[in-house]
Amino acid sequence: MRNWNIPSRPEALIFDLDSTLYDNSTYARFQTDILIERLARERGETVASCKALIERIRQERRRLEGSDTSLGNLFLALGIPMETSIAWREELIRPAEWLAPDARLDATLAALARTFPLCLVTNNPRSVGLASLEALGVSRHFPIVIGLDDTNRSKPDPAPFQLAAKRLGFKAQALVSIGDREDVDIRPALGLGMGGILITSVEEVYSLPSILLSRFSGF
Repeated sequence: MRNWNIPSRPEALIFDLDSTLYDNSTYARFQTDILIERLARERGETVASCKALIERIRQERRRLEGSDTSLGNLFLALGIPMETSIAWREELIRPAEWLAPDARLDATLAALARTFPLCLVTNNPRSVGLASLEALGVSRHFPIVIGLDDTNRSKPDPAPFQLAAKRLGFKAQALVSIGDREDVDIRPALGLGMGGILITSVEEVYSLPSILLSRFSGF
């Protein structure tokens, strides 16, 4: 776990979803693979050729910009509108088939939510984010969910973070973004003045109350 610019008195926490609130590498691969398969059908190409094309664009982005980006942004570079990506994700991704209630996560988020309002920011559509939270048994802790269809901008674009701050009702400098990808979840938040916590597994999410609530016990 690494952190940057944590405010002395954070007002709220912004969580990423996939590979942050749960660990399931098979599901993560499925989401990528099923969308690339859909792209291949749209383009009339093989799945292998589309995967190779996506990887070439990704590597070029890394070379030119020094950072990664989302699959939605890579599709956008291939002429697939964000609205189409949203529709494909809503059609193809079924979180309840992959995720199950997590009692430790529920207890963790309940502890955090007693002090910090929680917001979810996901690169999936809001309906997929809500279904994921329901499948994990933690939806009650997230009164605000920002999905891809709320801004039509995919992280690392700052727009989802800006909307999260607006809906939470706090300045960016009072917020902390928590996620598993530095380029996508942390750097854009830092660029807006937020703090950031980079985690490597849900086990590190479980430890957040002992870190944050002890540090800010004066709340």
